[in-house]
Amino acid sequence: MKLSSLFRHAIDFGIAADPRGKTAVEKMLKKQKDRQKKLEGKEKELFDEERTWNPYSDSRIINGSGDEDITHLMVGIDIETSEVLLADRLREKGKKIDALFIHHPEGRALADLEKVMPLQIDILAQTGVPVNHSEAMLRPRMDKIWRSIHADNLFRTERAAELLNIPAFCCHTPTDNLVWEFMEKHICKKEYDSLQDIVNAILEIPEYKKYALKGNPPIIAVGSGNNRPGKIYATEFTGGTNGPEEFAELQSRAGVGTILSMHVPEKMVEEAKKHNINMIQCSHMASDSLGINLMLDKLSKIEKKLTVLETSGFVRMKR
Repeated sequence: MKLSSLFRHAIDFGIAADPRGKTAVEKMLKKQKDRQKKLEGKEKELFDEERTWNPYSDSRIINGSGDEDITHLMVGIDIETSEVLLADRLREKGKKIDALFIHHPEGRALADLEKVMPLQIDILAQTGVPVNHSEAMLRPRMDKIWRSIHADNLFRTERAAELLNIPAFCCHTPTDNLVWEFMEKHICKKEYDSLQDIVNAILEIPEYKKYALKGNPPIIAVGSGNNRPGKIYATEFTGGTNGPEEFAELQSRAGVGTILSMHVPEKMVEEAKKHNINMIQCSHMASDSLGINLMLDKLSKIEKKLTVLETSGFVRMKR
């Protein structure tokens, strides 16, 4: 399969699992196409044409023409210059690596990370939070993320891949959408007597069990094992990065009892305690591995010869 085709399939799978629904995403893309037609001068020159078909600004090909034949992927949750050098060394030793599948964004994909965060508004809306409330709280957080990222040296990994002639692409929100969909279906929609029962159910999922055996299990970040869960939502699984801690109060008012999260910042812990919301931190790397595995399972049905080399925290488990 060509790199461009593989990447477009990944985007399509992300759209199919998007919390906003395919129709809403297609409407967003149409708006970008209409906007592009009206642009002139510098705005037209700088417009990112990929936004007309790819709704995930944190996911893109960061090196390669797209015409490369891809059968063998090196996959990692975080791939930076050191992992690019590892790929080059492994190639020297005869390991077949056609491209790097990078989960956490690098290069231009990282530069545009905050642009995927509005997805969080739609996730919270499903819990009963009014969109005007979450939208007002999210904008300052998006601006803060943008300012922080803007000052970083974003293009080291991208340049290393260029110099070593290794195709690479970032696939962040599409895989996060898949793990969000999985957790909502297999964990949140079921009933539990206690938070510990939820943790036990999560541990039945192979990726979480694997990481638990490595000393990185799901943990109850706020609440106790005997607490009754109330309404359970996986509101901290997709949408770029953590939203503002004020989201805890909004969810509490909407009747959310327990939040499932990949990772829980300390400020969010404080707010959750203040507003009597339970939080379970499901292990970041296990959650990312689950999302990537779901994506690779889908891609493997299209490219039957696809092989995967696990690196940088990723563990391959097929379904």
